[in-house]
Amino acid sequence: MFGQKKPANSLSFIAQECHLTGKLIFSGDVLIAGHVSGDIKAQGNVTIEPSGTVDGDVLCRELMIAGQLTGKARCKKITLHDQGIFEGDAYCENIEILDVGQFLGYRHRDPLTTA
Repeated sequence: MFGQKKPANSLSFIAQECHLTGKLIFSGDVLIAGHVSGDIKAQGNVTIEPSGTVDGDVLCRELMIAGQLTGKARCKKITLHDQGIFEGDAYCENIEILDVGQFLGYRHRDPLTTA
């Protein structure tokens, strides 16, 4: 009667007071409220909170930006929320810019790849 329950993606959280440097790899979703200086590779979604900043490249399924990202993004979809700022090259199938989100860069209409 009931099918097998699909396990939810694990969630990693980088708190507001955290400052991380290096190449970060996650097996699930990531929520960033602190500062990351380096590349991020996630099998799930990446969300950059209003207090979050990322200086580096991001590879993920979907990217939501309410904070700031400077670098390249390679994903299926990018959503820029309220005060979100993206500076760099976006390699994505879809992009959505809400309210006063800012996109400063170039969009390449490429599908999600793991390269």
